[in-house]
Amino acid sequence: MRTAGTVARQDVLLTAALLVVTLFAVLVLPPHWIQGNRVDAFGVVLIVLSTLPVLVRRRFPVAALAACVPVEIVYHGLDYAHEASLPVAVVLIYTVSASTSRLLALVAVGITSLAVLLTVGLTQDRPPGTEVISPLGWFLVALVTGQAVRIHRAYLAESTERRVVEERLRIARDLHDVLAHNIVVINSHAAVAAHLLDERADDPTLAPIAASLHTVADASSGVLSELRTTLDVLRGNEVDDRQPTPGLDRLGDLASVTGAAGVPVDIETRGARRPLGSSVEVTLYRIAQEALTNVVKHAGARSARVLVDYADAEVRLEVSDDGRGVVAGDERGGYGIVGMTERAHAVGGRLDVGNAPEGGFRVVATVPA
Repeated sequence: MRTAGTVARQDVLLTAALLVVTLFAVLVLPPHWIQGNRVDAFGVVLIVLSTLPVLVRRRFPVAALAACVPVEIVYHGLDYAHEASLPVAVVLIYTVSASTSRLLALVAVGITSLAVLLTVGLTQDRPPGTEVISPLGWFLVALVTGQAVRIHRAYLAESTERRVVEERLRIARDLHDVLAHNIVVINSHAAVAAHLLDERADDPTLAPIAASLHTVADASSGVLSELRTTLDVLRGNEVDDRQPTPGLDRLGDLASVTGAAGVPVDIETRGARRPLGSSVEVTLYRIAQEALTNVVKHAGARSARVLVDYADAEVRLEVSDDGRGVVAGDERGGYGIVGMTERAHAVGGRLDVGNAPEGGFRVVATVPA
């Protein structure tokens, strides 16, 4: 994919090439090769002025052509070498045709052609010849070529969008048929088992088991709720905006779930707490969620700590534990660390992971505030 800097450099090179070719044609080629008066210093200035709009042709195609046409009128009105200025006009007309609507392109080409026709025709005693027919022909070629490119781009965009929609629907079906079904089974069995154990409250040895099953049932219910929202988004259905999105204010819920799994979590906040953008809030919440999940699964930790540090320009989230850290052959996180890294990069931040100096494992996400 071309970046903005690459496109700008391409237009600079194109502008320079057009200037070199045009000036070479009017200053170096034999006079009898090009119809019209010999170009003097003023003619060179006009050529430069008519070529400079090429620099902004992608951002302002119509404005670039509109800036070029008056200069071209003066140039042709003085009966300078008419064919020499043709490439610049052709490039700008092509750009307008390829990047704007068909009607706007036709109007732009019509006005440009009429201006050239009237200027050249009214400043000559002889009937218009190739000095008029040739530009009009090249204008038509540029118009048709630009329209063909525009239609092709629209077709590619539509085809890409269709493939994206089809892939999203396939993912939604797989999530519903496999993941959602299994979570429903887990939720149902955990809830029933917890209820049966609650009825035997006279046996204290069953209380911890019942508590764990309640945690499983509650967590799976939350996953089902978020999964339904995800499926609605994938299928393009309307989602209730009133449903709260996860953010840093729900770190306490993550701490409770992790604590119920056997790893107490201490939450610390530094700096003046303030609301952040929705994307930043969701990103930090999901990173904390994945990091605490990894603590339960891989760390063998007795406790964990979540630190949120509000600085002026950025927010730093640190999740650390007192577990065994990373050892050789450790598969900690699987795709989890990859996903956390992608989430941080998506909002312009970064992610640092590794063993903490005091022991255990640490995940640090730093994102712009």
